[in-house]
Amino acid sequence: MKLDFNSTHSTRYLQVYDYYKDLIVTGRLMPGTKMPSIRRGAVQLGLSRTTIETAYLCLAADGYIISRPQSGYYVTDRTAMVLSSQPVHNAKSDTAAARRILYNFTSNNVDADSFDFNLWRRYIKSTLRQDGRMLTYGEPQGEYELREVICRYVINKRNAVCRPENIVIGAGSQALLNILCPLIKARETVCFHDTRFAQGMVIFEDYGFDVEKDKENANVLYMTPSHMTSLGDVMSVEKRLALLKECAVHNRLIIEDDYDNEFRYFSKPIPCLQGLAGGENVVYLSTFSKLLLPSIRLSFMILPDSLLPLYEKKKALYNQTASKSEQLALCQFLRDGHLESQIRKLKRLYAGKAKTLSALLEEAFGARAEVYMGESVFLVHLKIKCALTSDELRDRAAANGLLVFPYHKDSKKNDGSAHIALSCCEVPVEKFPEAVKLLCSLLQ
Repeated sequence: MKLDFNSTHSTRYLQVYDYYKDLIVTGRLMPGTKMPSIRRGAVQLGLSRTTIETAYLCLAADGYIISRPQSGYYVTDRTAMVLSSQPVHNAKSDTAAARRILYNFTSNNVDADSFDFNLWRRYIKSTLRQDGRMLTYGEPQGEYELREVICRYVINKRNAVCRPENIVIGAGSQALLNILCPLIKARETVCFHDTRFAQGMVIFEDYGFDVEKDKENANVLYMTPSHMTSLGDVMSVEKRLALLKECAVHNRLIIEDDYDNEFRYFSKPIPCLQGLAGGENVVYLSTFSKLLLPSIRLSFMILPDSLLPLYEKKKALYNQTASKSEQLALCQFLRDGHLESQIRKLKRLYAGKAKTLSALLEEAFGARAEVYMGESVFLVHLKIKCALTSDELRDRAAANGLLVFPYHKDSKKNDGSAHIALSCCEVPVEKFPEAVKLLCSLLQ
């Protein structure tokens, strides 16, 4: 396989994706053929495992390969469908595909009842009436009035330290990381707190960064201190201060992805790392996708003053990736106080769903399981006595169309129990009984 790593036309994982896609579509990789393991592919191509895994995930998403738990990836029968002049349907394959994801308790999508579409339409329509503004391109850094509103919000709610000039708006975290990476390329190495964030890792790899597993070997730390899944609880103030002190001593830059900071059950949100650091040596990232809709791709980044001169030199060369109309609509939405009411609505909705799911799990598993709601308003924990480990239960559930988080904090190997966490955001309440019944059947 020949890869042009210096090419500006395609990222590394896309080159890997295109290579295997061509082999599959042309029939050189037949249906049922086992793909090289991620580890083997990384060694053969001299790439990171994250790059190979991202390419495989893209192939799987497009139906070219399928993952078989504890076995690997295999070529699907899509080859036959592409090469044949007539559609070929395999009932067994179709059934397997349909069962692949029945209940997604790991999804970051939102509940269908979580958002007032009519209210948002009114703000979008109001924006579109501003004919003069719609005839011009948006500001590369984002509309100034929206940056002013966001600045007030993060100062009041997250104890951040910033000015509107520090804020950069973009269509999602990846778009913002594409702006940030050239500004910090001299740091060369990065370590991710959540190693499942492959979309972020691949951006750094494409800019020549080495993704390290050990933070001691990294000059940049990508942290998610408020995100709670299988990584454990929210990072405490004491741990945050210790991290800031350690990074200051070793001159490490922190990228703080403050995802999920609004969703807390039992306590108020902890001040962000950026605020605790006085705005220095921390790049702050956040998004409105979880609060509003995933399809509203509006995220923002707060650059420390030390990076502003570099950004000012380049910002005119960057086109704004976020919709100007959505920026203006969001600005007025925030000014009118709807974000606060939206957060309260989401907390009520997800807390109610979490309680319902907890009750169903307690009824189904009884004394052999411990069920409790997590610190976030949408996460439910299930610790059940069984012969499986947390990862094994996750894999068995996934093979039957039910996706869950394995929870590893304070877990011991072979302790006779499996600990998983379930996010109740996407799955409708009416499907909870079916999902719980399926989960019970996996342990019989």
